[in-house]
Amino acid sequence: MKNIRANSVIVLITYLISSLFVMQCSQTTSEQEARDVFRQLVEIPGVSFHEELVAGKIRELLPANVTSEVDQWGNVLVTIGSGKPEIMFVAHMDEIGLEITAINDDGTLSVRSRGGFFSTIWESKVVKIRTASGSVDGIIEPRNTYMEIEPENHRRNDLKVYVGTNSKAETEYMGIGIGNSIVQTKRTTPLGEYKIGAGSIDDRAGCTAQILALRKLAGKKLNKTVRFAWVVQEETGLTGSRRLSQVYSPDFVFAVDTFVSSDAPLDNQAIGYAPLGGGAVIRVFDSSNIASEHSVNKIREIAQSRNIPIQWGITSGGNDGSVFLLGGSEDIPLSWPGIYSHSYVSVLDIRDLIALSDLIVGVAESF
Repeated sequence: MKNIRANSVIVLITYLISSLFVMQCSQTTSEQEARDVFRQLVEIPGVSFHEELVAGKIRELLPANVTSEVDQWGNVLVTIGSGKPEIMFVAHMDEIGLEITAINDDGTLSVRSRGGFFSTIWESKVVKIRTASGSVDGIIEPRNTYMEIEPENHRRNDLKVYVGTNSKAETEYMGIGIGNSIVQTKRTTPLGEYKIGAGSIDDRAGCTAQILALRKLAGKKLNKTVRFAWVVQEETGLTGSRRLSQVYSPDFVFAVDTFVSSDAPLDNQAIGYAPLGGGAVIRVFDSSNIASEHSVNKIREIAQSRNIPIQWGITSGGNDGSVFLLGGSEDIPLSWPGIYSHSYVSVLDIRDLIALSDLIVGVAESF
């Protein structure tokens, strides 16, 4: 009899532990789901001022039981819950790239940059030109002084694109026109077990984290107003968020964007060090904002209570939340660590992206 009771207790304990494990796992996004959403977003071109395709894909990937809208500036918005406080998560849809300014007599294309980058990372690269009817391949011509590392007189807007034609008429016949956007060839490249290299990680990873979080939150009753925004034209001056700040004044805004980490072989790790694989990052200080100690500690407590790996760090650059400060909002940027930012070989760790999405869920529920 004692053995029967003992076995029953063991079975019950095993069942409870298993149930708890399943429940805990269900609260975390699967790696495959994160990779799939991220891949779909990365592969879409979306240079600043040309984010329509990205916006469409984001709306397609949202859970069916939420309502999304696109405002007059092209920002995508979803609101769940009601009441106070009002919090907003913001990720930008645009990426760095080029835009055609002229079709030259020899058929080549003159361009201007959309966003900041070093011109040398584009030279001799294959590019995709987005036209009204599809895409056309081209290459970036090497400059005449290509043997020099980075001449002071060579700027991003001096790049020339060659599409295999010999005249302006031939290039126009291909459907290429002034104003078309240009990106480098886009794909995700697995690196080891968890790392992924890709272009436009900044900020398709942030867009991914918000989608994954919203999938967890949709249908839950929240006693606060939680708004998710995917915004345009961050790389050219935080324009999309600036427009939103004219309409909304949330109590707290969480810019979801990259933390430019110095976790690369040749980087000085005295500043901006947040190792890949170490978890999500609270961006406590950058060129546009200082997060309050109280809010930073509160987020760390949320992460600890949910076993979410988390880091904090200091970096340069601005963030989408900073434009809400004048309206009285508090800005606490949330990030994932990434290396080789603003290039087409940027790298992240998928575990950090999952941690970030889990952290967004925790903040939405508990902040």
